[in-house]
Amino acid sequence: MRDSKPGGSRAYKQELKRDLSLWENASLVVSATTPATGAFIIAPVLFALNGTGAALTFCIAAVLGLSLAFCWAELGAAYPIAGGDYTFIARIMGRAPGFVSMFITGPVQAVLIPSVVALGMAEYLRVIVNVDANILGAVIIIGGAVIALFGVRLNAIAVTVLLVVEIVAVVLVAVFGFINVQRPVTTLLHPEVFDAHGIASPLTLSALVAGIAVGSFAYNGFQGALIFSEETVGARRNVARAVFIALGVAVACEVFPVAAATLAAPSLTEMSQSDNPWRYVLTSIGGETFNTIISLGIAVAVLNAVIALMPYYARILYSTGRDMAWPAPISRALAVVHPKYGTPWLATILVGIGGAVMILSSDVATLTTWTGALLAVEFILVAASALVSRLRSPGLDRPYRMPLWPVWPVVAILMSVAVLSQQVRSDLIVAGASVLLALGYYLCYLRPRSDTHFLMLAPPDEDRRDADVEVA
Repeated sequence: MRDSKPGGSRAYKQELKRDLSLWENASLVVSATTPATGAFIIAPVLFALNGTGAALTFCIAAVLGLSLAFCWAELGAAYPIAGGDYTFIARIMGRAPGFVSMFITGPVQAVLIPSVVALGMAEYLRVIVNVDANILGAVIIIGGAVIALFGVRLNAIAVTVLLVVEIVAVVLVAVFGFINVQRPVTTLLHPEVFDAHGIASPLTLSALVAGIAVGSFAYNGFQGALIFSEETVGARRNVARAVFIALGVAVACEVFPVAAATLAAPSLTEMSQSDNPWRYVLTSIGGETFNTIISLGIAVAVLNAVIALMPYYARILYSTGRDMAWPAPISRALAVVHPKYGTPWLATILVGIGGAVMILSSDVATLTTWTGALLAVEFILVAASALVSRLRSPGLDRPYRMPLWPVWPVVAILMSVAVLSQQVRSDLIVAGASVLLALGYYLCYLRPRSDTHFLMLAPPDEDRRDADVEVA
């Protein structure tokens, strides 16, 4: 394994409890991907931005997702380390781009993404609880953090049960929508947007490309198999398998209900301009009772996502502490594992508190577009790593090798650059500021301390090498 630091042959100590099966890993990852969140929370943003082109945008975003899935599957199986993206980007591209990735996928996304999910859940719970959505969202995310403290396997069992509710809610909406179609399927292939006066106009190519960032956010999370790799038993190739399982479920659960809603809505103008497009569609096709039942199902599904996202981002923060990415006292605290439950307890608490603060000071649409721009930057780093890794380290042990290399990394880079070029100025400022802040911290603090900070050791997977040989 290529290592960016001397002494990299030393391996991390196995401290996280390794007891997740492939399917338990996949359940956590599918829940972290939050297919219901994509359909019921992020899709309304696309309805407003891209009108009847929302389903088409999701389909194009799925192509980007598949190209990245091949990259994540190969690199995640080769570098099975709890920190996810930054752990292989730093080893392949160098520690500076690695820290940029760590900053984006760690502290920044750990605050933004769970906040979007919890805020969305609060909106649907308001059908029975008339409480301010921001306050309710903050309570939800703190509750998710508490649950996450009691062990990753308990989380996997809980999210598996709730995942059934999530899938049922998505299927019901899709089925009822297709039963009550109001217009031909060709509507989806000729997307239109509507102005404030209800006047339709064709969706422009630039708007479609810009919307891919939002669609990609809806799929984001299927790479979470990498995050739980140190806790998954069996061959390292299981990491790759879980990536593809999660992406497939996410695409199906988001494209079909969004397409069904577009075809079933009595008025496309009212749907795209509604504060809550799903309430409008569900009430139209099934009445208030149906809307209430599905809304509660959606709320339960999104609770599933909150529970799954807490350990997901807590493990990234745990890994940054273990790699000494911060001043020593902070790094050591983040790397502490609970002696009984085997969970990074302080990192979990910080994710919950940070998300609650963000929820109380923002809204879903703003957080969604910020995250979309940041994800485009991250995708470029991931795809570039998949290219450079084969060139710099042709002999690296790769339990999974993507087909048609380098097609998929090149497609991912080109699509991500195109998406980034179409983002609005405010979102680009957030993404650019995050990159500059990360680089500034790396150059001023980490680089002068390269012998003691931001360490890159070998993954703690010696116990799984025999399993890899057996399935090879």
